Amino acid sequence: MEIVWKWFSLSDIMQLEKLVILLVIFQGICTPWGSSESAPQMNVGDIPENGQAFQIVRVIEYIVPYPYQISPKISARGPSVGAREPNSLEIIPAEIESLLTRGQAPTIKPKVKHFLMRVLYENKVICSGALISSRLVLTSAHCFPRTHSKPQAHFYKLQASRSRVYSVANIILEPLEDLALLLLKSPLQDEFVQPIELCDTPLRRSANVTMYMSAKHLRFLRTKLIANGNCKRSYAQDENAFITRTMLCALNSNRLVDCQTAKGDLLLHGDRVCGVDIYGQHCSDGAVNGELYADVFKARTQLLRLIERYEN
Repeated sequence: MEIVWKWFSLSDIMQLEKLVILLVIFQGICTPWGSSESAPQMNVGDIPENGQAFQIVRVIEYIVPYPYQISPKISARGPSVGAREPNSLEIIPAEIESLLTRGQAPTIKPKVKHFLMRVLYENKVICSGALISSRLVLTSAHCFPRTHSKPQAHFYKLQASRSRVYSVANIILEPLEDLALLLLKSPLQDEFVQPIELCDTPLRRSANVTMYMSAKHLRFLRTKLIANGNCKRSYAQDENAFITRTMLCALNSNRLVDCQTAKGDLLLHGDRVCGVDIYGQHCSDGAVNGELYADVFKARTQLLRLIERYEN
């Protein structure tokens, strides 16, 4: 510590005192709160009434920077890493969930139509799907038993809204690989439901998408596509899951409690259906969880041909 001994006039003292105060304020602003080291102290003698000069000690310490320990900078644009929420993805309740709840049909005409359908087997929900024409519902082929015999359509129903349940005339599995189509016995006429358009452009990695989740309550999650390698890790323990380059992998929540996707759930991009959940969620807490989807764009030509065939 360097000590300065010098005599000053009263006017010099007043000017120097102002400088010291400014330097103290500046040093206080630049010093992080909560530092383990205390700030340097200023010792100033009492100002004599007769205006005589007096001694100032340790002024030099406010001019030479004090060796504070500066903490790492924290961005003002968001919380620190330690304070970050465990899941950064936005999960939003779907307003149309009440339409899919069984009960009395509403008498008020809905403001927004939807395309979601629930696949029932012996009156129990097993999958979800999307109405893509007046008679066809798109879902996952893995909603049905993987046997040599074709699943019998009369065991299955489609629920469009509340108590409105429709019969299935046929289940189309070939040649769609991981996709399946359920054919309604007659064109769907429901004021709550309208078909959704098929994906018309190929999706690239990091594309923004909307993931529908229906395992418990109907929700949707705004997320993005990620590398298929993430899905390989997520589905590594499932011997029945096969992953190919033609599939899409989307980022699911890193919290198991929020992973509520089911077979047949939809992946949307630009208000079009671009993916169908093949196997349902395979999540782990704290992991980079990938959700595997059949690529609708790659099957677009076949789907359009079938839509035209069964339009009426």
